[in-house]
Amino acid sequence: MFFQSASKLKKENKKSCDSFEKLQTIVNILLKREVPSSNTMHHLLYHANMKLEQLRITYSYHRKHITLTTAVGVYHKEAYEETFKYFNQLQLLVDAYISLNIEENRQQINHRLSFKEHFIEKLSKEITEFNNQHILPFLEEKFWYAIKEDIMPILAELR
Repeated sequence: MFFQSASKLKKENKKSCDSFEKLQTIVNILLKREVPSSNTMHHLLYHANMKLEQLRITYSYHRKHITLTTAVGVYHKEAYEETFKYFNQLQLLVDAYISLNIEENRQQINHRLSFKEHFIEKLSKEITEFNNQHILPFLEEKFWYAIKEDIMPILAELR
């Protein structure tokens, strides 16, 4: 009797871990890496919005100083582009974090992501396996950057 209920529990756990939950986990990990703060949702969103505002100020500063006639002006152009890209990615993570924490959206998001389910599963498995390995710090940053690049198109579909 115990083994039957234990196997039933395992089946229920597998069913409950859908694309919504896997994507929610990935977004939570990425956002907490981008914005170190306490684990509560309100603090995380507060610090993320503060960082977004700092990035907005930074990219507007660089935009004002862009000139293609000097090396410093070209630097400001490149800095503006990188800062703006980082700002958009962080904003997308925050938006996805908010929508993935609304339980009423679960069914709709699962339906919208049904074609991406295999890809989300693969990314989730990659993160799980990565956390069990010893990786050099500079390679760890590259891994998280690659995960972020892969997940951004999926998050853009949630908008």
